[in-house]
Amino acid sequence: MFLTPIAAPSEPWTILVDILFFFLASAACAYYFYYYKRKDLLGKFWGSTFVAGIGALIVFATLQTYIRDVIMWLMSPKIGSTQLSNVNLVAIFLGGFIALYIMNRINHNKERRD
Repeated sequence: MFLTPIAAPSEPWTILVDILFFFLASAACAYYFYYYKRKDLLGKFWGSTFVAGIGALIVFATLQTYIRDVIMWLMSPKIGSTQLSNVNLVAIFLGGFIALYIMNRINHNKERRD
């Protein structure tokens, strides 16, 4: 069975920093859903932080390599060794969505009337 180490043993504090990152990311997700979106979650903020942490660990353990490969391809799209473009697709999509979000907020978040 293939086991992926959670952290490289290069520094003694690396594992503690990794745990801190997991906790802070889980707490940020819980904050977003519990306080910002005002969702009623089991266990309130701390319960949702725990559930988010478990979900983060599951996805990290199973999909980390595949997500990294997709992000690396989006940053530098190529097929084999042939470079398709010199454009970072993550950056241009992020810029486009941020610009549209700002435009939507300027327009007072109005719905379309089709």
